[in-house]
Amino acid sequence: MRYLRPPDRLLREPVSRMTLLCWYLSHLPSMFKTVLTCGPACASDLLLKKMAQVADGFRLNVAHLVGDKLSEWMTRLQELRQQTGRDFSIVLDLQGAKVRIGSYPAVTELPARVELFLGESSSRSERIPVPAASVFAQTSPGDELFLNDRKVVLRVVSKGSDYLQAEVAKNGALSSGKGINSPDRVFELARITEGDLRAIRCSKDFANVAYAVSFVADGHESSLFRPLVADARLIAKIEQRQAMLNLKCIAEQFDELWLCRGDLGAEAGLKELGHLQSLFVAAIPALQRPALIAGEVLGSMVANAFPSRAEVVQLYDAMQSGFSGLVLSDETACGAQVAAVIEFLEYWLK
Repeated sequence: MRYLRPPDRLLREPVSRMTLLCWYLSHLPSMFKTVLTCGPACASDLLLKKMAQVADGFRLNVAHLVGDKLSEWMTRLQELRQQTGRDFSIVLDLQGAKVRIGSYPAVTELPARVELFLGESSSRSERIPVPAASVFAQTSPGDELFLNDRKVVLRVVSKGSDYLQAEVAKNGALSSGKGINSPDRVFELARITEGDLRAIRCSKDFANVAYAVSFVADGHESSLFRPLVADARLIAKIEQRQAMLNLKCIAEQFDELWLCRGDLGAEAGLKELGHLQSLFVAAIPALQRPALIAGEVLGSMVANAFPSRAEVVQLYDAMQSGFSGLVLSDETACGAQVAAVIEFLEYWLK
């Protein structure tokens, strides 16, 4: 992508798709924060240095960083600050109250019937480990379960105290750490996960670290995390309908809110997602907290070197609606066009 002409000349000549895009973006407000997710696609030093020029924060997904990988990434980002002179934040995306499956072999599709069991790991594709007793206590035969942002849908046919037998109603890919949720209820976690505790302990030696808590429901989650992170920025991820009913309470307990449309859309359904976003936008002025938009913000750029026109309009609308910034996930973590994403943001943020 190249934006070579000065903005004041763009519309004085015949308008092409790209010149119109440049003009459109040049008229956006400049104070808009960007949080970029780290992953295999941006692991090179060159890409990270380019990202640092446009990033206000780098997001690390704790659920996908096991062993020493989290500390290795944090060390690299700390060194990147010193190299670039940019004091961007490091945002640890914690699992929070989000129920995820345990260690599981990566598959492109599941067998026709599967068993979910209370446990941490499995080596067989027909047995899915779920390390959360609430899933088994709160689920009944006939219920549906959504896995991996609704890419997989299971229909429960029978249950025991620590297992569920289910038919695969919608097949898709599944691997370790993917989320599991229900359209009818919120699965409860009574305590902070060991993974979150390890991540918080790992972060203590690093400066300017913020913490994003997944699946915040009503704001009480801050009482679990605040004592552990002191006065660090605590971010509430809004990704379930219950949270939409408690935005005021959540804003009173957290420093920042992210509207995360991936899991929110998985729970509420795509038809309702637009309505929920409009409700969130209407609430932004009263919340008096920074609000960032997340979830396929530039989703087409995972594969393509240009954003779609729909995404450009969405960005404009988000900024005009009061959002303070955006969060990119797959676009920079595992996409094929990371350099193009950076170049797009460089022009847009000027």
